[in-house]
Amino acid sequence: MQRRFEGRVALVTGAASGIGRATALRLAAEGARVAAVDRDAAGAQRTVAEIAEAGGTARSFACDVASSAAVAETARAAEAALGAADVLANVAGIGDRGGAPIESIDDTVFHGVLAVNLAGPFYFCRALLPGMAERGRGAVVNVSSLAGRTKSALGGLAYTASKSGLLGLTRHLAFDYGPRGVRVNAICPGGVDTPMIRSAAAAGAAQGGEIAKLRAAHAAALQALMPIKRLSSAEEQAAAIAFLASDDASYINGVSLDVNGGLFMA
Repeated sequence: MQRRFEGRVALVTGAASGIGRATALRLAAEGARVAAVDRDAAGAQRTVAEIAEAGGTARSFACDVASSAAVAETARAAEAALGAADVLANVAGIGDRGGAPIESIDDTVFHGVLAVNLAGPFYFCRALLPGMAERGRGAVVNVSSLAGRTKSALGGLAYTASKSGLLGLTRHLAFDYGPRGVRVNAICPGGVDTPMIRSAAAAGAAQGGEIAKLRAAHAAALQALMPIKRLSSAEEQAAAIAFLASDDASYINGVSLDVNGGLFMA
């Protein structure tokens, strides 16, 4: 494997499982010192243990990315422990109930999803981008979704809104910080075999009634339209993140990279 991140520091949110874990492992394997951030402290520690077992360097940090104060403290602690951040991968995210009508979505659910999926990346960018710009180099990769490019057939309204907003944040920061040596890009996964999608499928089945039927119909339609007829692995998404964060993508800025097997083409 290449060592594109030798001597660099990467902070990865959502590092306890799924795409976040795969990204932390991938960046560490390529030489980065990794800050593994997750509200699941034990899960983040397991990721760090895997990195250490493979000969890499990492530290775990428990953090609720929806908390501005927690993010600011975590960013300070991570840089104090590992050095100034060169890479920020905003992977942490949550879903909501696919197929739920708008009148059934209360304020707590709507704002809760946006707090994690949109405010969390904003908080970490606010904490780390000024330092990157001062040093004249850095890369941010935000994990949006196919939902952010079109809509979510299986997720809910709040999820689609949050992931669309994240693409807007990505473009704006790319425009503002590109002149200062910091690139900001996003990936847009389709279906990925992660704990989040498995739990969403289980929850949808448990709902029963018309919503469960609607989700099943949407899932069947998506399967029929997928040119690559399988879910992505978390490692495939991590490979795309590593590419965008690396110097191999040195002239790529403000891009929303579709990593969905051709389900959405633009």
